[in-house]
Amino acid sequence: MASPIFHSIELRRVGSEDENSHPFYYTVYQWKMAAAPPDLVRFCDPTYDQQRKKELTHWIRNPDDKTSCQTLQILFAFSVPTLEAINTLRSLRRKIVSAGAGCGYWEFLLASRGVEIIAFDANGVYPKEMHYITIQTGSSELLSQYSDYALMLAWPDDTDESSFSVDCLSHYEGDCIIHIGELFGETLSFNPWGQSTSCKFQLELLKSFRCIKRVNLPNWPGHKDNLTIWRRINSNIRFPTETHCYFEL
Repeated sequence: MASPIFHSIELRRVGSEDENSHPFYYTVYQWKMAAAPPDLVRFCDPTYDQQRKKELTHWIRNPDDKTSCQTLQILFAFSVPTLEAINTLRSLRRKIVSAGAGCGYWEFLLASRGVEIIAFDANGVYPKEMHYITIQTGSSELLSQYSDYALMLAWPDDTDESSFSVDCLSHYEGDCIIHIGELFGETLSFNPWGQSTSCKFQLELLKSFRCIKRVNLPNWPGHKDNLTIWRRINSNIRFPTETHCYFEL
């Protein structure tokens, strides 16, 4: 596979409107992983040769390599979008508000394919020239204005101590949450709750929401990403004899 060209944000936007093709980032991911060392999976194996582990970790995270996995995650997004994932979100036929949008790559893809989307972030990490779309500066309190939107959270927490995702949940009064990243038990991290949203957020999410849709995503080394869609339980229709929740999909 020929090396894709992505040194500018204009080039990274290429093909975003093509509704029948995978996003460009997915093509870059395939190209990168096709060149991966055959023993890459052992970069975290405690029984493996220590020097070789350092080499594998360097291949993944080298900040001076413009094509390292870590660099590509910074340039595009932590999770790699696929055609199925984008079409699943489009099929919701919902307006979307993205909290903690980062540089806005997923949001840009959705907007390019006709989804009405609002994105905000603290904007303390990514400079404006890295933004794919307009990213408002704001905090979780903004979500009280968007109860008629689906809430998208893509790797919003940088540590398990972060309160951003659970703060978003407390301010959001809508009925649909889109989660992109890792969840409890579906992770290669020592933290069983994964690397994307905190334990507290996931426990609170389960009190009021149920997962109704899951799409597997490509995974960078050390990641186990999924797209999941959650719908709020309607407390007004619970009955003592009911053992199931009803959702209009």
